[in-house]
This record gives sequence, structure tokens and C-alpha cells, in this order.
Amino acid sequence: MNQQYLSMNQALEQFGLQSFRPGQQEMIQAIMAGDDCLCVMPTGGGKSLCFQMPSLIRPGLTIVVSPLIALMKDQVDSLVRNGIPAALINSTLTAGEQQARLRDAAAGKYKLVYVAPERLRNRQFLDAIRATPIQLLAIDEAHCISQWGHDFRPDYARIGQFRDWLGGVQTVALTATATARVRQDIVDVLGLKKPKQFMSGFARPNLHFGVVTCQTDRDKDEQLESFLLRTQGAGIIYVATRKRCEALVEWIGQKLRWPVGAYHAGLLPEQRRVIQERFMNNQLRLIVATNAVGM
Repeated sequence: MNQQYLSMNQALEQFGLQSFRPGQQEMIQAIMAGDDCLCVMPTGGGKSLCFQMPSLIRPGLTIVVSPLIALMKDQVDSLVRNGIPAALINSTLTAGEQQARLRDAAAGKYKLVYVAPERLRNRQFLDAIRATPIQLLAIDEAHCISQWGHDFRPDYARIGQFRDWLGGVQTVALTATATARVRQDIVDVLGLKKPKQFMSGFARPNLHFGVVTCQTDRDKDEQLESFLLRTQGAGIIYVATRKRCEALVEWIGQKLRWPVGAYHAGLLPEQRRVIQERFMNNQLRLIVATNAVGM
């Protein structure tokens, strides 16, 4: 079946879904109508479908900007399982793999390509997509665009320039959290003209934020052990340095006898890929990571 002529119901079936979640259908219809959109939807609310479905139905390539390697891989793997041609291009790939995917993108073999914001100033990437028809620019974690956001990354502030370079291509910005000031900042930085805004709430009852004060590393280890023993499921423990990352992996392995892996910039791309896949396949209960897990 020619993907350009899929109906929304047919596309929904290809994603393995039977119905839309609240807010999804209205936003998809706005994107299909050609509107720029700003979406604030809680984590788990289904933001990704809002740009993935139009990308499947319409001709052309969608570029998805995401700051998180783990999220990129999870979404791309899911798309490929559903028969939707998609790829990621990031630092987990070898130079040869990156070049091959850039050639495939330029040849129109993908519907969606996921990249980190830093990729948008890479000359090889820009050359590869220069002649590629781009139907949509989707920006995940869009609060990072704003200087008032809580996780500012400088390259996010340059996405507006990339959008201009693409000729003002239709754009959708998505985030789970954005105050009115942050939303306006996103619109201004991207240069959006009267975007449709969709707000389906901020409440995320599945999340908890807490702070415990520790005086020493030993106190931290004791608090961490106590937390892990009373917490079910898998998780990621963030640390500041590679040295602390490796030390904590060894400590958890010896103390708790749990399957745990390290993720930091000192690992080779293949090593990081294996750790991520083992974690996503429930072979590791924990990852101890520096902020390289998001680069």
C-alpha cells in the first residue's frame, strides 16, 4: 500500500493501536492541515504519535530532534518493528554507519530520522539533506530551547536557524513541561507564526521528586542502598564523573549482587550500544551513567 494514501485509521493500525489517547487526534489533524504546533502533554501521553503518524501518511522526510539517545533508539526500534522506515544518527554509530544512513536519508529511504541538536550544525548532515524534501521538523523536549527551561542545551537555541535554513519548514515542538513564559520563548526562538497550541495537562502522578541531604560519600552510599532495596523495577543512577560511575557499578555489583552497567563517554560506541540494549531488554536492572547517556 502506498504510504501517501494511508488513512488515519489505517495508519493507527500500522502503529498497532486501536484508538487515540486524549488530545492526539486533534493535534494530528492540525499537523495534517499544515499548521505549526506546540504540544504540552504529560510523559506517557503519546506525544510521539502526534508527529509520527503524519510522517507516515505524507510524502517526505521528518527530522526529529531529541536530546536523549535512549529515547531515540527506543522510538526508532518501535517504528521499525511496525514496518515504518526510520533511523537515528548519533554518536553511538561508527563514522561509516553514519555516512551510510546519511546516504539513505538523502535517497529518501526513511520517513523519520532522529538526531541530536548538535547534529544540525554538522556539515555532512546538512549536505546530505540539502536536496531531500523535508515535510516536518519535530522537536522533542522542546523546553530545552528556552533559556527559562530547566535543561537548557545551547544547540537547542540554534534550531530556529536550522529551521530558517530549511525555508521555514512546518514545525512541531513537544514537551511535557512548559510554563507560559517557556512556551512563548519556544515560539519566539523557532520563529513560529500563530502555532496551534495543545495543552493536555502537566500532572504526572507516577513521578516523585525528593531530596536527601548527605554529608559524605559513605552517607550517599547508605542512602542509595536503602532506596534501591525498597524500590522495585529498573532505573538509571546519574553521577558526575566517569570515576564515580565505575566505582558505583562495582559497589552495587558486590553489595547487592544486581546486574548493573556503566554508561559514560569513555566507552566505545559499541560498548554503549550493548549496555543500552541490555538495559532495554531487562538484562540489566540498573545503569549508572554520566550525562553522556543523553548526548
